[in-house]
Amino acid sequence: MILYIGATGLLGNTAVRELLKRGKTVRCLVRQSTDVSSLEKLGLEFVRVDLQDETALDAALQGITTVISSFATNIAKEHLVSALWENDYEGNCALIRRARVAGVEKFIYTSYWGLAKFGGFEHGKIKKMVEDLLTVSGVDYTILRITSLATDMSMLTGTTLRKRGWAPMLMKPHEKIRPILLEDLAWCMANAIDNPKACRRIIEVAGEEEYDFREFEKLFCRVLNKKVRFIFVPLVVANFIAGCVDFVTKNQYNARGIVSAFTGGSTCDISDMQQVFSIKQGSFAEYLDDYFKKPPA
Repeated sequence: MILYIGATGLLGNTAVRELLKRGKTVRCLVRQSTDVSSLEKLGLEFVRVDLQDETALDAALQGITTVISSFATNIAKEHLVSALWENDYEGNCALIRRARVAGVEKFIYTSYWGLAKFGGFEHGKIKKMVEDLLTVSGVDYTILRITSLATDMSMLTGTTLRKRGWAPMLMKPHEKIRPILLEDLAWCMANAIDNPKACRRIIEVAGEEEYDFREFEKLFCRVLNKKVRFIFVPLVVANFIAGCVDFVTKNQYNARGIVSAFTGGSTCDISDMQQVFSIKQGSFAEYLDDYFKKPPA
């Protein structure tokens, strides 16, 4: 049986469907207040547990052979740095500790690509520390370092462009991006369970199609069938504004860290990913075409 943490997110929702398609039995660990209505008809088992409650966590891990954690606090909704450490760090650390005690065979964890550039970003620090704990835990692991998700590009950037005709961009025009489709990432997560090539590996994952941000801008012009543009915000300006926010709030929100995470492009070498998973990925351009055929919300 698989214990999935983060099933109600967009990635988690896609991943549990992929697991069920493969005939896996899935138990979802969710918070007491979590709405699971979108998943109730799938035949999943739900356990409402606080990750800090080790007794309840031990019970949830009974009979589990694989743990998959794609849980991450939504920084657009929860801004406080302290909450990130409490939820994402303490929660995942408790999960790894108790998984080892319970005899779990495999732990699959979704992390960030390019953690080196996230030195000032609290979520990046947390991901790296959880990675480090997992690699010395004694449990077999697969860590998937994700670049950009196709859904982020369509739902956030694309929706803003469709509505306003422009969107601010911290990246530079020549920097590059490789968005990955949720379905392809979910396929890799499910495949990693029984794939010996994925054992004790940290693997960078990204889409097959790579764009610089000028090409990306042209792609959005085509799929939206209108002229749209990115407003490239100079890094010095973004850092100045973020620094003011951090000074006034005594770094409660780590605004400069967030700026650092959204600069420098989002691409990687996918040769390891292709060698381990042998996956033929879908087209991001075609995904955008399909997404924007839907009427605006």
